[in-house]
Amino acid sequence: MLPRDACPHCRRPVGLSWWNLLPSRENNRVFTCKACNGHFDLANSSKMASVIAGMAGMAVAMMYPFQWIVRAGGGTKSAVVAGIAVAATVICLAAMTAARLTLRLEARP
Repeated sequence: MLPRDACPHCRRPVGLSWWNLLPSRENNRVFTCKACNGHFDLANSSKMASVIAGMAGMAVAMMYPFQWIVRAGGGTKSAVVAGIAVAATVICLAAMTAARLTLRLEARP
């Protein structure tokens, strides 16, 4: 069975980084396989899973860790900044995890 990150052209791992799994507004982005230099992108299903998980992660992050940190810090500016940093981390982790679990690559010309 092929790995999920197999190139649609040469069937070898493409060397996709976690950073590339974050949601993006760029509709015409194209990645290049490190093995064969073939072009590919994430399937729309993987992109949508990443977006939906990011939104769910945002809801959870703002309801729990952000509020806990701000309340514990007494509402100071540094507590708000720390809460935002933790919330952003939760959002990114949720989006990247969902994209990785549903990962499918499509060939691009």
